[in-house]
This record gives sequence, C-alpha cells and structure tokens, in this order.
Amino acid sequence: MERKKLLECIDFFKKIKISEEDITTEEQKIDNCKVVVVKYEFEDKVYETQNLFYKNVHFQDNIKNPDKLKEYFGKDVYWLDNHKNAWAKGKGEAEIEETIINEIAKPEDEEFKAFLKTLVNNEKTGYIQILTAEGKSQQYHHNFENNNHWHDIINLIKEIIAKNGNEVSKDFFSRLVFKWDGKRGGIRERSSLAKVESGTSRTFVDNLYNNISSIQKELRYMEIVNILKQKKQIILQGPPGTGKTYTAKDIAEQLIYDEILEKDNQKERLETSVQFKLIQFHPAYSYEDFVRGIVAETEVNQITYTTKNKILGDFAKEALENWKASKKTTEDISRELWVNNTIEEFREYLSERIESEEDERVMITGKVYISRITDKSIRYNSDAWALDGGVPVSDLMKMYLADNQTRKEVIRNPELTKTAKSLASYWLKILELFRKYVDDHNLTQPETIETIEEKKFVLIIDEINRANLPAVLGELIYALEYRGEKVESMYETDEDGYSMIIPPNLYIIGTMNTSDRSVGHIDYAIRRRFAFINVLPKALKGEFFELDLFKKVSGLFIENFEEYNENENAELILSEHLSEEFRPEDVWLGHSYFIKNDGDFELRKKYEIIPILKEYIKDGILKKSAETIINSL
Repeated sequence: MERKKLLECIDFFKKIKISEEDITTEEQKIDNCKVVVVKYEFEDKVYETQNLFYKNVHFQDNIKNPDKLKEYFGKDVYWLDNHKNAWAKGKGEAEIEETIINEIAKPEDEEFKAFLKTLVNNEKTGYIQILTAEGKSQQYHHNFENNNHWHDIINLIKEIIAKNGNEVSKDFFSRLVFKWDGKRGGIRERSSLAKVESGTSRTFVDNLYNNISSIQKELRYMEIVNILKQKKQIILQGPPGTGKTYTAKDIAEQLIYDEILEKDNQKERLETSVQFKLIQFHPAYSYEDFVRGIVAETEVNQITYTTKNKILGDFAKEALENWKASKKTTEDISRELWVNNTIEEFREYLSERIESEEDERVMITGKVYISRITDKSIRYNSDAWALDGGVPVSDLMKMYLADNQTRKEVIRNPELTKTAKSLASYWLKILELFRKYVDDHNLTQPETIETIEEKKFVLIIDEINRANLPAVLGELIYALEYRGEKVESMYETDEDGYSMIIPPNLYIIGTMNTSDRSVGHIDYAIRRRFAFINVLPKALKGEFFELDLFKKVSGLFIENFEEYNENENAELILSEHLSEEFRPEDVWLGHSYFIKNDGDFELRKKYEIIPILKEYIKDGILKKSAETIINSL
C-alpha cells in the first residue's frame, strides 16, 4: 500500500475509541449467547450501536474444530451469531449498507450510519477494507467485514498499531472469523482468524503486521507532529548520537509539506523555504542575537544606530503576516496587496526625486522635507534638527487603509506604532503626499484575488540548552504561551514599536543533549512551556550498522536490550554498570556512532566510541566494572 495512504489509515484508527457493555440476560446466558452494546468515539462524537449478538461456537452450526478453538484460547469462544445478526455471508455476499450497517446503527441514527460507511462500504473504500485488502485471497475477499462485528476488527487493528507492528495477544483473535469454506449457496464452514491450523494462510494479517512495522518512524513522527501542533514548541531530548537534529528536520518537513523526502532532496527543499529556519545556540548567545537588538550601520560616511529584528523577530513577523492574511476576506487581501505595491512605487518615485539634481527638495511642511528612503521607512528631516524622523512603510499602509484624515485619527489608530502619537502631524503630511501620488497617477485597485492559505513556519533551535534561555528569550517566555498576543520588547523598531507577537502558525523545535552538563539552564518556566520528547538509541537494520558492537555498548546502560529492541515502549532496566544516579535515557550512547561511513570504522571506534565511554567512567556515569568490557571492544 502507498505509505501516505497507510499513514492516513493508521491515524484514523488511532483516533477511534471503542467501549463495550455486556448486557446479556440470564436467559441468554443459558442459551449460550452473549449480547453487547458498543460505543464508538471519534473526534468529539459518540455513537452507540443496537444490540449485537454472539454465540458460543459449540452451539453454532458449521464451525471448524470448536474443541480445538477452546483449547487454543483457553476459554469459551464466541463468534457473531448469524441467526440474530444475519449479515454473515461468504465472499462479499452481504449487502453492507442495507443489511450490516442498518443492524449495527439505530434506525434514526443517520450520522452513525455515515460514519460506519467510512469504515466499510460496498465500493470497498472504507478504512477497514483499505487497510486489510492486501494479501486477501480472491476466495476470502471481504468476508472479514461480512462475518465479524466491526468493533472487534477495530480492536485488533488498534492493538497491532499500539504494539508497533509486533505480535499481539491471541485474545484479540478469539472473536474473529477467517473465512467460509464451501460453495456459494451451499453449506459453509467457518474457521478462526488465529493461526491454529498448520498450513492455513493468513497473508493479509501478516501484511497488516509488516505494513505497520515498516512505518514506525513515520508513526512516531505523526505523534510528535500532533504534540507540536497542540503545544507549539517542543524539545527533542536524548543522549549523544540519537539523530535529534535529523529528527527535527524530518518533523519540520512533515509539518510544512505533509511528507518527508530523501535527505538530499529534503536539505535543498528546507534550505530554500521561507517557512523554515535552523540556528544553533551557544553560551555567548544573547537576546540581541536572537530576538531584537541595536545595529550600527554606515550611511553616507556616517554611523547610525538602528534597532532591528533578528532571527526570531523577523521569522515571527513573516509568520504573523501570513497568519493575519489567511483570516482576511479576498477583498481585504486584494486592497492591502494593491496598497503595498503602490507604496513601493511611491517610494521609488521619492528616491528618484531625492537623487535628481534638477528637482528641489520634497517638502512636507515649510521647513521639513523627505531626506531619504530606507527598506522599511520614509525618512524626513529639517536643517534645524539634529536627528531625523521616519514613517514606517507598514504604518503608512495602515493609515491609508483606515482612511485617516486628521491628526487626531492618526493618534487614535491602535494599529500604529507609539511614535505616531508624538509625530502625528508629520505622518499625516506624508500620508497626504501618498494620496496625491495616487490621484496624480490615476491609480486604481485591480480585481479581487484568491484567499491566502495559512502556512506553517518552523524554527529549529539546535543545542537549545547551550544558551542561557531566560536571558535569550526575555519577555518571549510569556509570548510562547499566549500566541497572537502582543508583548513588550526591550527595544523599539520603526515598524512595530516595542511590541512583538509570536503567532499560532510559528512552531519551535529545540534539540537538547541530555548528557550535556549545561542542561541545568532549562528552568521550570521554560520547561512548562515546552513539551519534552525523548529520542533514544535504536538498532538500525542493514550492513551499514555495527549491530553487535551496539548491543555490547548498550549492555553498559540497560539490561533488557532485546526487550527494548522489540518494543520501544518497554521500561528500561538499568545495567549493573550504570551509576544509579543516572538514567540510561540521558547518557546511553546513540546509534549514529555505530553507522559505518566511507572511512575506516575502527577509527571511529578507537577515537570516538571508546574515549566517550572512558570519559563516562571518569565522570562517574559508568562504574569501574564497565572498564573491562570497554577495553574488550
């Protein structure tokens, strides 16, 4: 199956919750029956079935080896009672919508019936049919859905997903029928889905295991992406060599593009995307490097000091503009785009006039004139002033869109920076100059354009714990939690004043080496705002990976390597060689150390793996007992 479709199916089943209530009466128990009512919960909706009927296989007709079934499962086995729920047929004979769905859902519950059709339908496009179609023989066809209660099928699928594609308990197969042997219209004999008979094929179940097992990385990424969408910022934490930065890039690509390409293609796509940035923190990193700070610039042989947004400030502004635009009507978007483009033409017009030797100064009052045009503002000055002023291009646009006509309206415009209040007269004069430019050139707004789609912006902060985070983030510790709200920065810019906003469509992924001694810099205020996700070592498959050496080294940190290798959710048991003061999750040497490169792997072992393990002994992470094993590697 196509991987994207498989992921979609799995995500669908992970969201479904099933609960069953046994309502069997004493009389029904005497008749060897079981009756249940089932609740399906999906995306804040709850659906309830009609009564669903089972019967002990020893008291049903045409059951293959009922004694063997009881012996295998160690209990009485109940299958769908095909006399009470009459849809049980062979080779797709049951009419799904008219027979099965109408017996599962209550007659008036049309919404539940529509949901059941997303599970199974006559066109075979339901999620159960899609996920279990591969490997079914032509004879078996869709007997899986025709002969079993659908919640039992869902429970099996959900358990295989929960077990990461590993074998699940046979109990999940006890209620499920594999196929009906025999001819259409004749006597059929039902058999168990569990592999209790030698030589019996269950290829589609094997494929179900294999498919889910093969995409564990993608499933893990889906889980992290869901956490990131909800929390907005996460930190991938783990010992050295677990591929935290690679994982962060994969998550970023999945979030932005809804897919993950091969590494070379991924690198090119992310590096050229305006929705992606990657930076690395270090101990000297500051707020002025990351958020906003004062920059010295040379203009006309004169040094000027300007406040500018830095990496996060610029990136947050781009994301905010997209987020705001995505909420606007097509009319508003079209008008804003036209005004923005017209202001750009106006700025070019002013630049040409300023640079022309023939033109006189562009005056806005008797003594004040346009002095220069920068990337972000239109500057004005007077021969009597020591410093010049300026109207941010973004504020000129806001005044025009708000149709401000008086000084008082400029002062009261809440969208403008604070400087507008003290310099409103000059700002209004430049606005009037812009209006005159529009009228003189007979400029009109073009037709409405399409809406702007909200995009996701992802910032990766590598080695996030290496910097003093409270000092680097400053007031943004608050902004991370209250997305879309203004916070006051320490510095004022022409465009935004002191305010800064972290929008909901900006996601932050930090990486943190848990064996690094600087992890103590992550204080409780930071920890509360980030979700911390473990990225642990894992055995890779293929000749490129030194599996035997990885197992030996892993034995220094955990006792139950084989159990963990089968199930990453297994609780780790500390090795006798690891100090009780440390968790293996924090110091266990990662799998990237054991990947063979083009060079000699023995050099990596000698100069990378063994030295760090010996350093662990010096630091008290590994006990002295580990020394003999390390020397034998």
